[in-house]
Amino acid sequence: MLALKTSLEQLQEKLQLLIKQYGVLDKENQQLKAAVTKQENKNTELLEQLNASKHQLTASRMHQSEMNPADKEKWVKQIDQYIKEIDTAIKNLNP
Repeated sequence: MLALKTSLEQLQEKLQLLIKQYGVLDKENQQLKAAVTKQENKNTELLEQLNASKHQLTASRMHQSEMNPADKEKWVKQIDQYIKEIDTAIKNLNP
């Protein structure tokens, strides 16, 4: 009978320890989820800034010099490709 009581007490102690560990892990998980969300928001903001900067740079280059139509077409295609890449990155960040 004493062995059974001791076993039950040990089991209860282990269960309490597991409950504490679960609480710690759950709290850490919530913190990590918040950090991921924060980083995703920051990444989206940075991608938008990058996109705006690329547009400004391209516009600046186009206005600074007269380009021939072939070069201009090349730049337009390049800009469109950047926009597609940025849109894809944003879609991947937002589930």
